[in-house]
Amino acid sequence: MVCSSLQRPVIMDYNRWNLFWSVCFASTACIIIFGNSLSISVFVKRRLRRRSYYLLIDLAVADLSVGLFAIPIYMMTVISEEALVSRLVFDCVDMFTGFSSIFTLAFISLERLHAIIRPLRHRQLSSHCYTIAIITPWILSLVVTSTRVLLGFSVIEIQHFVVIMIISLSTPLLIYCTSYAVIWKKHASRPWGVRAAKCEARFSKTLFLITGAFVLTWLPFQLLVIVLNTCVPCKKVPAVVVFGIKLLQFANSFINLVIYCLRMQSYRHALYQILARCKCSLARRRELYPLTDIPTSIKLVSFSSTLHLRRTSISY
Repeated sequence: MVCSSLQRPVIMDYNRWNLFWSVCFASTACIIIFGNSLSISVFVKRRLRRRSYYLLIDLAVADLSVGLFAIPIYMMTVISEEALVSRLVFDCVDMFTGFSSIFTLAFISLERLHAIIRPLRHRQLSSHCYTIAIITPWILSLVVTSTRVLLGFSVIEIQHFVVIMIISLSTPLLIYCTSYAVIWKKHASRPWGVRAAKCEARFSKTLFLITGAFVLTWLPFQLLVIVLNTCVPCKKVPAVVVFGIKLLQFANSFINLVIYCLRMQSYRHALYQILARCKCSLARRRELYPLTDIPTSIKLVSFSSTLHLRRTSISY
């Protein structure tokens, strides 16, 4: 807040008022942790234990790590303007959690492509294949993150780092576009009489919406990073722009919960059951341990107008 005199209105400086951004990022982190914890608990239920949901659990774990680690470290290093954690540590955590989501979405699109093009072989996939599909995005994310460590120790140049970033972002994006383009073309030529085909088409559309939301919320910050590392005159970017784009990127980690609720009926039913179970357990605990009013007699000591002490007894 800036106010030099009583006549001047109070002006909110978003570039310096860290309390505002701290509240925004802290609220986002709480929503991410709560929402993805619910998603993980929903997907591990018996009714939703389809192998296709294993990758969604992996995606929820990656988004959960954003709320647990990336946002708190970002608040400690950037918003607080104090070197509580080094910038190298924050960049590594931010890149590792972000790219794990990027590569997981790429494997999700490939899994959907395989399910639509070769449905019989897709049903015969073993759990070992899904295990590889779950582990590989984290390994790729670790490899990309290691380039930031090499840059921090001046092993590679900034130009090499930017090239690696562009390749790491453009390759999954190309996989998204190609996979879902083939999927929609296949759906257009397939008859809609089979119920299983309708379910697969709806599920693929849901995952397409998740991927599209990820691209819209994640791509602006990555383009900003590339521009800042390649364009010298563009270094002076207002902090409000950086904070706003970064908040949009972090917000992607809880958008999936909204899409699941809108598109997946089984997810809604499982979520309602979990919330109802929590409500019942809370009501049962209140029945077992009711809050009863016990009459007590408390003696209070008060001063009279003549500064003499007197005792009064009050019953509750």
